[in-house]
Amino acid sequence: MAEAGLDHFVTLCGLRLHYVDWGGHGPPLLLLHGLQDCARMWDFFAPKMTPHCRVLGLDHRGHGDSQWTPDHHYSLMDYVAEVGEVVDALGLQEPAILGHSAGGKNAFIYAAQETARLTKLVIVDMDPDAYNPGSRQMFSRYTVEGDEWESLDAVVERLRLRESHAPEETLRHHAEVLTNGLPGGRRIWKRDRGVVDNYERPDAWHYLPKVRVPTLIIRGAESSLLTHDVAVRMQRAIPDCRLVELPTGGHWAHEEDPEVFELAVKEFLLE
Repeated sequence: MAEAGLDHFVTLCGLRLHYVDWGGHGPPLLLLHGLQDCARMWDFFAPKMTPHCRVLGLDHRGHGDSQWTPDHHYSLMDYVAEVGEVVDALGLQEPAILGHSAGGKNAFIYAAQETARLTKLVIVDMDPDAYNPGSRQMFSRYTVEGDEWESLDAVVERLRLRESHAPEETLRHHAEVLTNGLPGGRRIWKRDRGVVDNYERPDAWHYLPKVRVPTLIIRGAESSLLTHDVAVRMQRAIPDCRLVELPTGGHWAHEEDPEVFELAVKEFLLE
């Protein structure tokens, strides 16, 4: 079952940003979501970590319940800077950071710039390439599909296409937190379409050797976004890094193989 953390807001650089605090005991763990997703995507995972960490999750600008930018423009380095601003504003001392997809890239670029401030880094199914056929296919769909859906069930089926092994409870929860209700039972994505239209994907390989904290890369065995070969290259590029491949699932394998994912993260953070 998903367990609700507490909703909070902080204003940084003129934007009201939403974050979730699940509480917990131990050093801070900051969770970063992927493109179009939100902090509430971690509602199943976060409570499993609270016996060991104080767990928080950020809604990046333009996502979830965080404010949209006035010009609907979202740059990669603004997201990266936002991580540091949240760490400072919340007084997180020597946090570990875990990021999925675009959140993983935000995390490893921040780690490359602020290595001394972190303890550990977890990158979940994200590559550093400027061009990626797997992500290109995703964006082809994102740019043509609309923002409104006829029902919550329609959103569930949309999510099932991307994470087919995820439990029904997970899919339905995600459908609810990623959308807002409209009259007649229709739903609309919470995120600003500008986060898709303005998404930046520069080559980021040069950041990896600058990451000087213990790092864990996790990929789904069926992922077309982070291939095995690229993950191995990333592991070799980061000075202190290990790689775990989840046997079930693709880009959202942490939702499709949650028990193995939780075990891998827990073992890494607690050692």
